[in-house]
Amino acid sequence: MKSKTYKELTERAYEYLTLNRFPNTDGHREAKRFLKKLLREKSIPFREEPFSVKKRVPVGASLEVEGRKIQAFPFVGSIGGSFEGYLKEDFIEGDIALQTAKGIDWNALRTKNIKAVVCYLKELDQVFYGITEEKMAVVSIKKSDLPKVKDFYVKLKVEVREEELKLSNLVFELGRGPVVYIVAHMDTKPKTQGAIDNGLASLLLPYLYEELRENYNIPFKLRFLITDGEEVGLEGSKFHTLKKPKHAYYCINLDGIGWQNPAILYKDKEGYNDYWLAEAFYRSAKEIGFEVEFRAVPSAKSDHIPFKKVGLKTLFLSSHPLPIRHTVCDNYDAVDWHIARLWFFSIVNFLRNLGRF
Repeated sequence: MKSKTYKELTERAYEYLTLNRFPNTDGHREAKRFLKKLLREKSIPFREEPFSVKKRVPVGASLEVEGRKIQAFPFVGSIGGSFEGYLKEDFIEGDIALQTAKGIDWNALRTKNIKAVVCYLKELDQVFYGITEEKMAVVSIKKSDLPKVKDFYVKLKVEVREEELKLSNLVFELGRGPVVYIVAHMDTKPKTQGAIDNGLASLLLPYLYEELRENYNIPFKLRFLITDGEEVGLEGSKFHTLKKPKHAYYCINLDGIGWQNPAILYKDKEGYNDYWLAEAFYRSAKEIGFEVEFRAVPSAKSDHIPFKKVGLKTLFLSSHPLPIRHTVCDNYDAVDWHIARLWFFSIVNFLRNLGRF
């Protein structure tokens, strides 16, 4: 499998994948300029969908324990303030809850009227950069700091600010007929490069367009959508689907590809994705020697969900498990370029044959 298109992608990737693309940052603005310049260089007509949302964004946090300070970092959406109490896994009202970052029991927190949460990653000794939709303070610490704070009386200080995040989606189309969406988000969590979540996939879209443009005979209109604001609440896909897309049937979402454990997520937080699309992609990938696993991940949320809610059939392509997600370890050096190449050609093969399955 050779392609000068894919070769160019690997040569251009470093410039884009090493940017922190959290909204309103210099890296986010630079990434948007990079993508628009790339589309113009390739003579790909596109339109930009500007919008904005107000969010609480993190500034910093710390835990004070017996005169020692432990650095922490707030989740996007966390409230700010000062909080005191015992830091407990088996918490009661009045305590500060200690939780694993990927296993927060929001129902229990609500039931016991917890106002502050400290979390950590089991898999890595890294800060996890997360998001909360609850009106409570949520921060992350490194696992190595856990013995210094667990079961101690702590003073937690959390600093956040409310910002209007200026965002925009990029849309470009190929062909005619019923619409098939190919979606990938370009933004990251704070402090991270997000090379796998989701730099590689969003960079892939212009190159998929270029590869498919030659000898195009697919009986669908492919609508490529690079979304913004996924990491602050799926905001780009929510905005795009406010007006239900007309004559649109399928949404293929690429989020978290380029790592080990390539997967089709057939079930996520909002239920099942389309069985036929999943089976068709699995067979198409196998044709070129790419093995992907079927995975159910009940906590997974991504940009296909708003499309699912307006009636489109969805396919969610990712990696699972992906332990480096939302950490500084998700960087350019983490990309498995052999697997990235297999994803590229598997998606090309699938789209070229979509009308024939």
